[in-house]
Amino acid sequence: MTKVSVIVPIYNTKRYLYKCIDSIINQTFKELEIILVDDGSTDGSSEVCDEYAGKDERIKVIHQENKGLVYSRYIGVSNAAGEYIGFVDSDDWIAHDMYAILMSEVDKKQYDIVSMGYTAVYSDGRKDEFDDATLFGDYRGKELDGFRSNMMCDISTGRRGAHPALWSKVIRRSLLMDAVAAADKRITLGEDAAIFYPCCLKAESIYIMRGYKYYYRIHSDSMCRSVDIGIFQKIYYFKQYMQTVLEEYDDTYNLLKQLKVYTWSFIEIGLEQIYTLRACGAYRFPYELVEKGSSIILYGAGNVGRSYYRQIQENSYCDIAAWADKCGDTKGSMIMLPNKIPEYDYSKIVLAVANEKVANVIIKELHELGISKNKIVWSIPQAIPLQIL
Repeated sequence: MTKVSVIVPIYNTKRYLYKCIDSIINQTFKELEIILVDDGSTDGSSEVCDEYAGKDERIKVIHQENKGLVYSRYIGVSNAAGEYIGFVDSDDWIAHDMYAILMSEVDKKQYDIVSMGYTAVYSDGRKDEFDDATLFGDYRGKELDGFRSNMMCDISTGRRGAHPALWSKVIRRSLLMDAVAAADKRITLGEDAAIFYPCCLKAESIYIMRGYKYYYRIHSDSMCRSVDIGIFQKIYYFKQYMQTVLEEYDDTYNLLKQLKVYTWSFIEIGLEQIYTLRACGAYRFPYELVEKGSSIILYGAGNVGRSYYRQIQENSYCDIAAWADKCGDTKGSMIMLPNKIPEYDYSKIVLAVANEKVANVIIKELHELGISKNKIVWSIPQAIPLQIL
């Protein structure tokens, strides 16, 4: 039996496609099939797919009229023979041992879902490793209640508990099939979340691991870098569909509140792109804990951290020598991992987190890096009413 089916939705990405497919063909894990779903490409990608199918019997090609990513994934899963499904975006690539590592975790405890982080690759060649998640480890039984209550938004940190990107995971096909079949095919924003989070509600076991074997290419035509006048219609389709999926579980996992926070990130993009407005819930920077004109490390890239960062950028009260967060960030390379803090000169580390328990864990971790506790400051963030900035 084929253990893993790797599905690659493709639309006009010929310039990246060779590297993408080669990286899948050359996996050390051999029990896989590769399904290339050509979604009506017009740039020669179709011919590249057929060329590879003629060279490797594990490759299956599906040509269709342009119907979008959600439908392409549905067709791919419908034609898959694997017990587990993986996805690779056609402009990205993967390390040669990615599926070997993911499936080795599956084999240990027969997880329904195994997920890892990723490496962001920028057009200038820079690379950054990101987890972009706060929930790590083995979840099953009662532990899944805590996972689901924070998977879209970890309330204690303001960050996503589990990154929804399908491309850094393997998911049991029997679980995934229902989610891709049910997903609203009109969704073109939040496509991964519309499939991944419903899978999490049905999964009996989930493992979130650290690892950075997926190479996510960030280029000029990425969604957050181009103006999309239809973004609010796309947000509507996503939110309406997700609300119908999540509402039956809301009393148990508080999912509709998580959905509001998750959707707000899309709304912020639309407001800034279309209307050049930034609307945000702000938190007052703890000026009394930091000497004016000094140099600080800002720790935390959630809602509190972004609010602190904006204030200091606008009023120049002090200098931010570096911005750190152990979960990484998808919006830029300025945020570093905490283990790099000792390389910098600074007077204070300002913790930008809302929860005291989380702050104490961070203080302990920083102390283990050799950082004196008297150089670390934290206070309960003071909320400022919603503003237009």
